[in-house]
Amino acid sequence: MAAAFGLRYALGDVLPERNVYLLPVLSVLLAATLFGRDGGLGATLLSAVVIGWTYLPPYYSPWIADPKQAAALLLFVMIGGFISLVIDGFQAALRRLKDAHAALARTDSQRRLLLREFRHRTRNDLQSLVALLLLRARAAPSPAAQDGLREAAEHARALARVHTLLAQEAIHEDDPTLVDSRVFVEGLATELGRTHAVDGLRPVALTATAESHPLDSERAILVGLVLNECVTNALKYAFPDERPGRVQVVFIRAGADFVLSIDDDGTGTPPEDQTGAPNRARPLGTGLGTRLLRGMAAQLRGSFSRGPGEDGNGTHAELRFPAAGPGGPRP
Repeated sequence: MAAAFGLRYALGDVLPERNVYLLPVLSVLLAATLFGRDGGLGATLLSAVVIGWTYLPPYYSPWIADPKQAAALLLFVMIGGFISLVIDGFQAALRRLKDAHAALARTDSQRRLLLREFRHRTRNDLQSLVALLLLRARAAPSPAAQDGLREAAEHARALARVHTLLAQEAIHEDDPTLVDSRVFVEGLATELGRTHAVDGLRPVALTATAESHPLDSERAILVGLVLNECVTNALKYAFPDERPGRVQVVFIRAGADFVLSIDDDGTGTPPEDQTGAPNRARPLGTGLGTRLLRGMAAQLRGSFSRGPGEDGNGTHAELRFPAAGPGGPRP
């Protein structure tokens, strides 16, 4: 206020006499911004007193002779009070917004921690289930029961592998419930290649290329299980007699759909495998894997197909499902 009225006095020859309220209004605005509502109201009342005492006739008197001047002074008081209240409301809203943002950040951090802990526990429980199934397989009374228990253990191990990757590095940076498809698909393919190399399989080049898209965790788990099943089948059955070869994994978006394809240049897929009939030429286990693949594709509202690769060589497996989530519109 002292600065505003000092400047008004210094610029008395420049500013018209009727503009006595301009600089006091600026002082009210600044006081309310710096010191809140009480500062703005105090500046308004003190400015009104100084204006009435100094600038309105009769000068240096508590009375104002001109009713229009009195009304103008009253309007100044009302405007100054309104400015103070509005600025205080803005500041209170900003404080609430800041507190809400801090609370949201804490909630998001706790959410990420709980989700990561849940995935770690799920992985550990699945690994315990794998160990139990393998233990029961050793004690099973028949070879068929042993094979069934080992196959179930392998599926549980695949699910544990997927949850391990989700818990470690595939979380989308903006939302812990989303997965970066490139990190997830390429990381899972790398892990599969490393696992089967340790298992002593013949040398097979496994490569993976994936586009980066946000994918919710529920669908990512199903995509990971399909990828695990197809790559494992290719590594186990497509290259007999220590035959070297190549397995290629690709994940892209094609129009309104996501497409996961697994290609190998192995012995190929007989026609019986495409129709679901028993395959005598190449053992594919009990057929549970194929049924699971189609069931997981149905859960994704998509389709799964497997048949001869390009030019009739090798095997081409493809999972296609809508890019839009279950609750969202189809793009």
